[in-house]
This record gives sequence, structure tokens and C-alpha cells, in this order.
Amino acid sequence: MSCTVFIQERMDTFTATEARLARYLLRHSGAVLGMSAREFAQAAGTSPAAAVRFAKKLGFESFLQLRLDLAQEAAQREREYPPDEFQNAIRDNDDMATLLRKAERIHVRNLSLTCQMMDPEVLSRAVEEIRARRRIQLFGVGASGLLAMDFLYKSSRIGIPAFYHADVHTNLATASLLGPEDAAIAISYSGETRETVLAARTAKDRGARVIAITCANGNTLSRLADDTLYVPREEREHRVGAMTSRMSGLLLLDLLYLGIAKEDPGRTEENLRQTRELIRAFQSGQGGK
Repeated sequence: MSCTVFIQERMDTFTATEARLARYLLRHSGAVLGMSAREFAQAAGTSPAAAVRFAKKLGFESFLQLRLDLAQEAAQREREYPPDEFQNAIRDNDDMATLLRKAERIHVRNLSLTCQMMDPEVLSRAVEEIRARRRIQLFGVGASGLLAMDFLYKSSRIGIPAFYHADVHTNLATASLLGPEDAAIAISYSGETRETVLAARTAKDRGARVIAITCANGNTLSRLADDTLYVPREEREHRVGAMTSRMSGLLLLDLLYLGIAKEDPGRTEENLRQTRELIRAFQSGQGGK
């Protein structure tokens, strides 16, 4: 998981001391590469112990590991697209060629950030938990509901017992009937969508395993979930915003889907074959014979 991306996403959840360290690191990441924990703390105006605790809060075992992550991130940045005008909002006078280039840059940057924020251990654990459960209940409204429906469609083709209801009341009723043998995937960009948070909390109270797909800003949904997969907070402009969160969410759900499917490739292929044959029979008019 990218250190600087994670810091930016969690900035509003840090203590005053942590925020001081975070701001210094973001502004002087190159200099921090050559610093000890003591030098970093001194430069940021705090104690070495606070610097070490800060590194551990970010998920590193030591300050040295944080520095190694910074070095890898710096090398990766040199290979990627530099910031430019294509990260700005789409303007009214853009022609289609410009829109094409901007859309490419927006999606490339967003998917790269999503992958940088991803923790493979959390992803693997979420896949294992889903595979071990009786059923998977998806929660999400609006654009998040479309993501849930996409996962439901793919899951139905290979026999994954996933369920989703677009009606909010039905979703809440279903959440109240879940148990320890079930898993819930709750999708909300803000992590504060009332219906989704209530459904997830109800599922958690009933003993179900809750997997959240949301921003890494310490929101309500991420705090109550057992496992959280993060999407970047890239929605700065309404005209391009919904594109980025949708693509990030689709990527994370596709990874869950692929993680489940790969555990038994023979069964997955057979299920796909059977569903494909039935659909083809229906399309050729042979479904009733």
C-alpha cells in the first residue's frame, strides 16, 4: 500500500502530532528517504517515539520499512504519467479528442491509486471469509447499487451464492436475518450512506462478516467493518467524479470475484459452460424444448 496515498486519505483522522509528521513527510518525502527516525522527528518538531508510532500506525513494523516504501513509491512515480492539465475537470469547450485523453488519464491515475492503496493480506482474508460463508449479501444504493448488481451478475454465472435487493426496506429486512454463517459486502463511497451503514451494522450485530468498500477517511462504514477495501478520494468535480469511484469499486469487486473463482477453476469453468449453453439455447428458441 502506498505510504503517501494512505496518509493523504487518512489525514483528517490523525492526532495533532501525527498530522504534523504527515504534513512534513508529504512535503519533504525525498528528504525523509535519508533520515533516521530521530532526524525525521526533529525536522517535524516532535519526538522519535512519536515518529516510530506514526510509522506503525501506517502499517509498517519500523520507520526503516516506511523509508523503503517511500523509495519504491518514488521509483514508481518516475515511470508513471506526471501531473498535468488532464487531471483537471472536463471543460465545456473540450472537443472529443481532448475528452478521450482526459478520460484515459483520469482512469489510469485512479486505478493506479486504487492498486497502491490495496492491502493484499486484507484482500486475501476477505476472499477466504466469503468462500467460507453460506451466502453473500450485498448492500449499496445509487451508483453503489449498480456495482452490487454487477457483482451479483458475475457471481450468478459461476454459482457464488450472492444476493442483492435494490429496495432499501428489503435490504434492511434481509440484514436482520443474517447470521455468523453469512457475509455482507457493503459499498459506499462516503462511508456514511445511511441505508448502507444501518444494513452493515445490523448484519454485524447479527454475527455476519462485514466487508466494506469505501474511502480511507475513517468513516463510519470502515470503522464497523471487519475487512475494508479502500477506494481513492478522487471525486473533486461532479462532472468526472462518479467515473472514478465506479471504476475503483468495480476493480475491487472483480478482485473478490476472481479470488473466489480461482480456488476451484474446474468448477468455475463448468458452471460458466452450463450457464452459457442455457443462454444460447434460449436465444436460439430451444429453451422450451
